[in-house]
Amino acid sequence: MKRITIHIFSAVLFAAATLRADEHYRVEQVEVPQGIVMEVSGMDYSPDGVLYLATRRGDVWARKDGAWQRFAHGLHEPMGLCIGSKGEVFVSQRPEITQLIDENGDGVADLHRTISDEFSMVPNFHQYTYGLVQDDAGNLWGTLSGSGKTNPEGRPASANAFSSEPYRMWSYKVTPEGEFVPWSSGLRTANGIGMNDEGDLFATDNQGDWVGSSMLHHLEQGVFHGHPDALRWDPRFKDKGDPTKLPIEELDRLRKMPAVFLPHGELSNSPGAPLCDTTRGEFGPFAGQFFIGDVVHATLMRVALEKVNGQYQGACFPFIKGSPQKVAEGGEIGEPLKAGICRLAFAPDHSLMIGRVGEGNWNRGLPGTGVQRVVYTGVVPFEIHRIELQQDGFKLHFTKPLNPADKLSPEQFALKSYHYAYTPKYGSPKIDLKDLPVTAVEISADGMTAALRVLRLEKRKIYQFSLKGITDASGKVLRNVRAYYTLNELKE
Repeated sequence: MKRITIHIFSAVLFAAATLRADEHYRVEQVEVPQGIVMEVSGMDYSPDGVLYLATRRGDVWARKDGAWQRFAHGLHEPMGLCIGSKGEVFVSQRPEITQLIDENGDGVADLHRTISDEFSMVPNFHQYTYGLVQDDAGNLWGTLSGSGKTNPEGRPASANAFSSEPYRMWSYKVTPEGEFVPWSSGLRTANGIGMNDEGDLFATDNQGDWVGSSMLHHLEQGVFHGHPDALRWDPRFKDKGDPTKLPIEELDRLRKMPAVFLPHGELSNSPGAPLCDTTRGEFGPFAGQFFIGDVVHATLMRVALEKVNGQYQGACFPFIKGSPQKVAEGGEIGEPLKAGICRLAFAPDHSLMIGRVGEGNWNRGLPGTGVQRVVYTGVVPFEIHRIELQQDGFKLHFTKPLNPADKLSPEQFALKSYHYAYTPKYGSPKIDLKDLPVTAVEISADGMTAALRVLRLEKRKIYQFSLKGITDASGKVLRNVRAYYTLNELKE
């Protein structure tokens, strides 16, 4: 196989390509091989620090010590890559899960070994095989999306999750022995799977039919996430006919609510894979939380989860936006991020690598492709760290103490509630949007939390926080003032 190697000196690369001077996080452009459309659809690091990238156009590239080398090519639109515990390179192609093996050690894969091809597919632009992550037992995990064209019953093309083939729109497990195990159903097009530091699995899903807004799901065996087309492959529904014809009320009772909604248009249009912060504080004060990019917007989001009555729920926040922002020293900074954010990976130096697959519809090509890098400067940002549900409201935890000189009032913590409709229609507006009065605010003695008293909390609601005039002890304002808490379970 022909070897392609391109040398780039990393010292020059990172020094000359800085896009943003920020006191908390710095964004840098990573040079990629010239003439290559680097639509990054999978990304992970090997134990020896080599960055492997899969591209939607069928290549796998490796980057070591500033040099790029093509490791494999000719793959069928891979949409996921992970490095195994023993350094194995696994990719998820449309028709199979594959291990790429370099037998002679020359840096090029010369053996493509099929790990599993027990799932089905049809020639359709929307039938992606997403993933991958590996657990401590050696199992590989991913998701299968549905189709994108009118089905035989004549439903419109917007109903693009229909599939005539088994186990589309399911999450799956592939055991070390290669057994394919369907795991959970009802995912429309879950472009990315991730694992938290407790070993629990999560996947993002994209807005569409039956999906009012994009969301983050907790994946558990046998659960139904909401899209009824997937139930046709569930043995429990074998004799019930077309599951999409079941009453919506019955489907709604069956579905497991997402752990977090990602509000459409405000935070996300098309989320990529979730990545847990495993850096233990080396990337800032967000250890154990998820970071998620967006394919449409130049946006990184942050998700902080908690368990209530044994179920995950929690808050999502903007983290870095592509629109111009003001820095504390004054002056304007340009767009720190570019759109098309699909895959994330933490580098050995604890910086965050960003793989971009293309803006909006991926076939638009070059503007939304490439690689960027986010570096934590060590200066702790003033942020809402997480939101904790209380019996009578919410407790906001901050990364730095609140300004003791401020006399905070309930009016500075504006709160709204709403939900999204669960219907076959494509997406949903905010339903039952209303202002909620915060009746009292109590600041902890150390200034690290603010307890908000709120009357009449409801299940299955999204609570939108908009803070104003909140400063830390040095007088700096919050870096991001908006937060969204998904409430599925009330505290008993």
